[in-house]
Amino acid sequence: MPEETFWKISDFVETLKTHLNNQNIHINTVDGWFKRLEKERIHYINRTLETNEKVYDELDLKIAMFIKKRREDKWALSAISNDLSNFFELRPFPVKKEKPSPYVDNMETLKKQITEEVKKTFEEMATAKVEELKSQYEQLLNGLPKPPSIEERKDQSFQAMVIQRKIESSLEEEANQAWSNLPEDQRLKRVGFFRKDIDLEKKDQFVRTYINERFVDRLKKEMELEK
Repeated sequence: MPEETFWKISDFVETLKTHLNNQNIHINTVDGWFKRLEKERIHYINRTLETNEKVYDELDLKIAMFIKKRREDKWALSAISNDLSNFFELRPFPVKKEKPSPYVDNMETLKKQITEEVKKTFEEMATAKVEELKSQYEQLLNGLPKPPSIEERKDQSFQAMVIQRKIESSLEEEANQAWSNLPEDQRLKRVGFFRKDIDLEKKDQFVRTYINERFVDRLKKEMELEK
């Protein structure tokens, strides 16, 4: 199996120029393409462990060549970004690791910390659903026999983060599929006189609504709260 190749941005752009036989590609242009993809959480760029510096691989090279060709065909960057998933298996974003909370030996302090974490996690959800979850968590907290150990709390925090990310990713995938099944007149907007483009603002709202409406039920199912 051949060893995988990685490039820093300067070497990556030189490699791209060679593949395209085009010396007029500017490093800032290529860097801007991938910054946009990360900002829109479409495609993640690998980092080095030591310096957290971005490194690019063969998949990124193919994506850059694809973007360059579409730009030459007068495609808008937003349209290109939205079309990438139809041609590439895009790289997902890594789950952020949360720092463990300091040890607490007071039950009221522990309850306050957990309640604040719940509030922060679901602050963007509808008020009614937040209240429903708060009620369930309060019942859970009232039944706590003793403060968990440091290792238990680390594991609980990690598992909650994994479950949340798993549910969000699953619902986002479902939402994107549901969006793609909508009639064209609901997904596209007219751009100029002769072209239609995906209504990204409408799509983002569709995906957010889809996730918010289903997150609580999916969380209950994942945590086996439903009988």
